[in-house]
Amino acid sequence: MSKPLHISISERLSEMIFSGDYTEGDQLPTEPSLAKTLGVSRATLREALKHLEMDGILYRRHGIGTFVKSKAPAITLDLSIPLSITAMIESLGFVPGTEDMEVVTEVVFPDDVERLKIEPGSKVFRITRIRTANSQPVAYTIDIVPYWVMKKYPQWESGSNFSLIEHLTYRCGIELKETSSILMPLHDVRSVAGKLGIDASSHIFFSECVDYTTDNTPVLFSREYFSPWIFRFSVRRKPLK
Repeated sequence: MSKPLHISISERLSEMIFSGDYTEGDQLPTEPSLAKTLGVSRATLREALKHLEMDGILYRRHGIGTFVKSKAPAITLDLSIPLSITAMIESLGFVPGTEDMEVVTEVVFPDDVERLKIEPGSKVFRITRIRTANSQPVAYTIDIVPYWVMKKYPQWESGSNFSLIEHLTYRCGIELKETSSILMPLHDVRSVAGKLGIDASSHIFFSECVDYTTDNTPVLFSREYFSPWIFRFSVRRKPLK
């Protein structure tokens, strides 16, 4: 399966930085100019820049531009987990659940227009939930779904579990493809820590991604905050051949 275009573009930009085209402190060209140079849309470029920002290679100064923060390469490990948090929790041997689910219909935020490739002013569903494993909070999720995608209104009853991925797949007829995102630690996220019942000073794993159908139509933008205890990384180290 081919890589998403924004991942390929982020890798290309990394190569340009590490090869010396840009050095630490340099300002990148404007988004329109850089997108034209790379032959991609500004939406794709922004997703690529966001990946490099999360990797600590770039930083943005609002109203000024994007700058090279460091030429030190970030080490990325490929980890495969289920697309559905429900399936991920089940794969760990826990019983999945949902608490405090809220579904709101609203006008799409400007930043989400390009991510979801919809017109400004379009309606979207904003779904927030606390996800549980064996009744313990393990994740807080914020999902944005274009109005046209939700062919059946998402319903949830207290005490039950709700999987948005399963709802989109089996109730809305959406066929999602494999996706990738970056899992990174955040510190002192007090509002989320309160929802997960952990100390405000704890580190929280954060993931942000856009999910696409098999024909590359964006249908879901997610922000996911995970309690640190739900993740345990098992790394297999191979000897040299």
